[in-house]
Amino acid sequence: MSRPARRKRRSAKTVPSRARGITTAPPASPPEPPVPSIGRVTLGALAWLVGSVTYFVLFAVRETTARAYVDGVRGLTGGNPQAMAIAGWVIVFAVFGLGWALVLLWKRVHRGWCYTIGAAAVAVSPTALVLFPFDDFPIVHLISGAGGAAFVHGMRWAAPAGVIPVLVVPFALAKNAPRGPTTAVVALCVLITLIAAALTV
Repeated sequence: MSRPARRKRRSAKTVPSRARGITTAPPASPPEPPVPSIGRVTLGALAWLVGSVTYFVLFAVRETTARAYVDGVRGLTGGNPQAMAIAGWVIVFAVFGLGWALVLLWKRVHRGWCYTIGAAAVAVSPTALVLFPFDDFPIVHLISGAGGAAFVHGMRWAAPAGVIPVLVVPFALAKNAPRGPTTAVVALCVLITLIAAALTV
């Protein structure tokens, strides 16, 4: 065997032995999730407590806030039927609109804005629910006066305006429809109900 061949054979034998001596670093362990501080937990619990108490207070005085809303709109508009119909539409659709805004913006805006939208929806809901003309809950004593019938008319038009997104948005998300046209269609349908509420009084 020639000298170059012997050298090549010798180096081939020593490579595995050298490779066995090489040590690799162990894989890095994943970072541990941050532990919430006591101050943050306390602040969150305090916020939930204040929010719960505020909601129950609003629920307890819901007829007072409803009457104040209706009387305030009547005082500003003089009981104009179109204006009262729009006011009735707004108070009901506010709950639906804020709820859908919270769902659609949850991962797109800062959490502080999401919490603000959610708090507004919860704060408006007692007044809206007590004003909605259920068959077993008369609201004549809350809306009596000029434009009362128009107010109820606007509230009834707001009901389909709140249901339209419930029907369209999940279907559009399931079909991966473009968000821009979907949002435009929903907004147009909602706007049509508002115009109809004011024009059909």
